[in-house]
Amino acid sequence: MGTACLLILLYLWSNPVVQGRQKENNVQPNAWMSSLSDDRAVTSLSIPGTHNSGALHEPIRGSAACQTLTIRQQLDAGVRFFDIRCRHENDQFKIYHGPVFQKLKFAHVEKTMAEFLAKHPTEVLLVSIKQESTPRNNSRSFEDTMRRHIVDAEDLYSTRNGLPRLGEVRGKIVLIRRFLAVADLGIAATNWGHNGFHQGRQLFIQDRFELPNAEAKWQVVERAFKHSIASKDEGILHLHFTSGYIKNVLGIPNIVAVSNATNKSLANYLVNNPASRLGCVVTDFATPKLSRAVYSLNFKE
Repeated sequence: MGTACLLILLYLWSNPVVQGRQKENNVQPNAWMSSLSDDRAVTSLSIPGTHNSGALHEPIRGSAACQTLTIRQQLDAGVRFFDIRCRHENDQFKIYHGPVFQKLKFAHVEKTMAEFLAKHPTEVLLVSIKQESTPRNNSRSFEDTMRRHIVDAEDLYSTRNGLPRLGEVRGKIVLIRRFLAVADLGIAATNWGHNGFHQGRQLFIQDRFELPNAEAKWQVVERAFKHSIASKDEGILHLHFTSGYIKNVLGIPNIVAVSNATNKSLANYLVNNPASRLGCVVTDFATPKLSRAVYSLNFKE
């Protein structure tokens, strides 16, 4: 080997930027949290998430579907925050987006997540459960049905009202509760603002969803990103929804009119900005590439 080649190899081996890229490239999407220390606060991470994670079906194009990947495909792509919307019917949970049934039961979602975590015990899933649509034919409350799931799943859920470190919750579903409960049950998220800049006790939420155009949404996203990057408080979980819709003249929402543009803007932003803590970046129509761009921020130097 010539002297010049040896010097190049020594430079590559010692350069922290190159080392960071090598580490980033070696991370597997189905186990990317395995490369992170147990001491890392969940709130210190950049985490790929999906909005209306189970919404794959719609009666009119652009009106209800928010994803093309199934829950299992999202898990394999590295998604670790899930926005699950449940309608309470006959003492069971069914996945809905507004009035639209998504041909999926929560029991199947839970089973899929449990099987994934059994194979990948280093991972942590943040799962927001929201009561959707009008309940019907129930003999118990939404809270009671959720508690039944938690008991039956044995040790699957973390339900404490606190923001954990990775080592405390590996292999678990961390419950984020967007429904009323008479006693503590998971991270409380019933105080959920939609103005694009909502600060609660444990959550910062950017979830402005009804918009005049996609450009307006991206302006909201960038402003909230700047806030999260500047914040050093590990006692706050940051949630950034890049999702939204524009209503047509009939009042029917057009989801893709926002997602097509914001996903492109997000991809460019993630490539062109340095490593930073963004929190959960929650998108419509997530892809493996977009998910990787988010979680890779945890490994850049």
